[in-house]
Amino acid sequence: MDTRYITSAAKPEQLPEYEQPELAFVGRSNTGKSSLLNALLGRRNLARHGRTPGQTQMINFFSVNNKVILADLPGYGYNIARRDAAKHWQPMVDVYVRRPNITWFLCLHDCRRDFQEIDERLMFMLGRQLPIVLVLTKIDKLSRNEMKKRRQKLLARLDEIGVEYRHVMETSSMKNQGIKELRNLVLEPYLKDED
Repeated sequence: MDTRYITSAAKPEQLPEYEQPELAFVGRSNTGKSSLLNALLGRRNLARHGRTPGQTQMINFFSVNNKVILADLPGYGYNIARRDAAKHWQPMVDVYVRRPNITWFLCLHDCRRDFQEIDERLMFMLGRQLPIVLVLTKIDKLSRNEMKKRRQKLLARLDEIGVEYRHVMETSSMKNQGIKELRNLVLEPYLKDED
């Protein structure tokens, strides 16, 4: 795959316009979003993770074979709790999620954690635009039986609050689990018609 960084946007007016379909990666600051993106694209350091969780407050855009755009949204959870960060982050996301070429919202969530109110609000909002893909990360940290119970609990909560979801994927960037399946689901359909 020919993957490359294109640009970053810190303000709504900086958001680039593309004709290609766009996959949006959303998640808390500690879900392993950058690691998952790198694993998905077969790169080590294309998406960079900061030393301080929640440090990046920009949307980063990457191109795959000039066929599809991947958008890495700012991690939320740490800085979002601060008023100044929340004021900056919310308007940006509100404008971004209305982009007509978004084909997938991939909501990353650490499988060991329960949803917090901010997770539920965001997934509900995104699910009203387009059914989300819930990507459970760090599954290598749990046994198979524990993972089964966690999945059931999290999905029961999504059903309870009415979040529309299309797929649930279980992944570990560290152990490369579920990466191929996720790639086949969200990326390969845009690349398979190439010569």
